[in-house]
Amino acid sequence: MKPDKHDLWGPLGGAILAAGLFPIAWWYLSGSAAHFDAATPAFHDTSPLEQWLAFSTAVAIKPVYLLLSLVLIIWLWRRKASDLVALRRGLIAFWLGENACSVNFLIYHGNGELWEYLHNFGMTVAFSFITYAVLEGVDQRLIKYSAAKDRCAALGLCRACIKYADVPCGFRRVFTLLIPATLVLALMPLCAGLREVAYDTNIVGSIQHFAQTRPRQLFEIRYCPLLAILLLTASWLVLRFKRTEPVALAKVLFAAAMGPLSFGLMRLFLFAAYREDLAWFIFWEEATELLFVVAVAFVLLIFRQSLFAAESTVDAALPGKSSVRG
Repeated sequence: MKPDKHDLWGPLGGAILAAGLFPIAWWYLSGSAAHFDAATPAFHDTSPLEQWLAFSTAVAIKPVYLLLSLVLIIWLWRRKASDLVALRRGLIAFWLGENACSVNFLIYHGNGELWEYLHNFGMTVAFSFITYAVLEGVDQRLIKYSAAKDRCAALGLCRACIKYADVPCGFRRVFTLLIPATLVLALMPLCAGLREVAYDTNIVGSIQHFAQTRPRQLFEIRYCPLLAILLLTASWLVLRFKRTEPVALAKVLFAAAMGPLSFGLMRLFLFAAYREDLAWFIFWEEATELLFVVAVAFVLLIFRQSLFAAESTVDAALPGKSSVRG
């Protein structure tokens, strides 16, 4: 199937850019950058084990998953199926964000606030695209909800299907309840207090700066959940009130919301667990990112024949139009 010429990538790309530029504009216009530069961090001792873990993160863990993610991007470069396109774009955002993190660590020794923001923003965008890839892949390849000519996997549960009769769709009703539940979850980071932690430490003979500054936390547990709430609300309104083909747009908005929400929750948990020793914060974030990339590689490798051979049967547009009636 040929790509839809009127897809949402233009407006969606503009929205992603606007959402990313707003915190940067606020950061500089509010004078927060000058305040941060004027701060003098304390010194914090880091144990030899934690030093070597941090060192191995920089010289082994991060280079391995950066190289592997680049290989996956190249492997997926010419793929046209909507879930694989979303996965590729998520991996590109992830790769760019993690390279910004490398610049901050290797050149600025952790002091590059702008580079750290680019790292965080890249992860947020990556989470959104990968969520969409999962939703689209499950829909198109397993459930067959959007495919007009294929039987939906939930037909045995619903008994009657919106594809064949004038009945409400069970999946859509579940999704209508899932969105408000996720919206409530997005309130969790907003209830957490801001606690700035910043210090210099010795990592195998080199002075590095570890920090969870107020601007970073404002992005992670204030801006991200508020953005998620806005997108989730828009997704629910589209699903509830759009008369024709609401699911495709609602799915895009839901996936867009899951990026900032999942990133904010991840950072909230890591900081709550390791705010007294940020070396562990960094190690476990990098280790989970390695596990994520390895998991993606294994899934693509194990199911490569069906994923790549069946591209012609999967909608090539991202986001594509749903074939299910509104």
